[in-house]
Amino acid sequence: MNIQLITLIALVVAIFIGFKRKVNTGLVGIAFAYVVGYYIAGMSAKEIYVSGFPTKLFIILLGMTLLFSIAKVNGTLELIARKVSAMAGGNTKLLPIFFFIMCTVIAAAGPGPIVVPALMLPIAMEVAKEEDISDLLMATIVIAGSLAGGLSPLSPSGIIASNLAAEAGVTNYTPIFISVILTSTLQAIVFYFAFGGHKLKGRATKEKATIQFNKEQLQTVVVILLVIVAILIFKQDIGMTAFLGAAVLLLLSPKVQKDAIANVPWPTLLLIAGVAILVNVVKVSGGIDALSTFLAGIMSKQTAPAIMAIMGGLMSSVSSASGVVMPTLIPTVNGIVEQMGGTITASSLISGIVVGAHVVTYSPLSTLGALAMASSTDRVDKEKFFAKLLALGFGSILFAALLGFIGLYR
Repeated sequence: MNIQLITLIALVVAIFIGFKRKVNTGLVGIAFAYVVGYYIAGMSAKEIYVSGFPTKLFIILLGMTLLFSIAKVNGTLELIARKVSAMAGGNTKLLPIFFFIMCTVIAAAGPGPIVVPALMLPIAMEVAKEEDISDLLMATIVIAGSLAGGLSPLSPSGIIASNLAAEAGVTNYTPIFISVILTSTLQAIVFYFAFGGHKLKGRATKEKATIQFNKEQLQTVVVILLVIVAILIFKQDIGMTAFLGAAVLLLLSPKVQKDAIANVPWPTLLLIAGVAILVNVVKVSGGIDALSTFLAGIMSKQTAPAIMAIMGGLMSSVSSASGVVMPTLIPTVNGIVEQMGGTITASSLISGIVVGAHVVTYSPLSTLGALAMASSTDRVDKEKFFAKLLALGFGSILFAALLGFIGLYR
């Protein structure tokens, strides 16, 4: 048995053990990463945790969860949730649709598919708790909306995709963007019905609409809005800006510090970081490359967009869609088109790559899924939620592949 297969099996077994034994999968992942990485793959202990620890993602998650933990402790988040709920006029069925549209529009305007969920998921998940909406429904709807608009030519991810496409000779980016919009919208529709959005019942909103914020809560709202403006308008770092906002709020009201820090979802952060360390061992050992090579060997003109979506999704599950997957795979499309005698277009292959690289982000191993985990309320069983998001993430790769196979990306 080669090392690539061993590491892939280790990843699957670690996730299964954590879920089955109800032990934090992050702890199991770190243990497996050390055993497999050090004793089998020949990695040093330092290489395992330094290169594998998701520092940027961890800072984003910790900063945002601390900021919104303060808002939760002082009651601000609950009141915001009630105000947002009141906007539906008592028709709870409209709330997921409202969040989908709002996230799509905001993401398309420039922030992209990472910033919007970081800002909206904590509020959306609190709304879900307040209105008794499925946490899985609200999380997937927010992510779907953020992806639908997040690949616009105005957003960072869209700019990267369109520039890489232009370098590959595809100057018309519109079909690629439309492929992303259609895929995410179709997924949102499926999620809406699959997770009970159509069964939601209206609730009274009169009391919610008249609720007023106190001084401390108003300060919290102002600071959160300033953080949002700094991130969206002035392109400041998400995690560090969130830490700055949290520090200001704690200076204004030191009494909430203990409870705010205690309410940070530390088990979730450990789970995400631990699994990421193990995934990095799989990546360094060549496990992901082995899977991609296998898929490339079974490609035909009918399956090419689907295979590219699968390759993009698998690579993106362990690396950055914008920083690694698209820059790696998009430059290969002209060679593939040439090998296939021009029977497939570069645009359809690029659409498959871009869509596949982003739909996997429902997985808690990816940024948006991790944000959903971190934003989930205390009523959520974290291990089960992790497993469901993981299944949705990799199921979404198959969904994207199916759309590519039936010709949507062409």
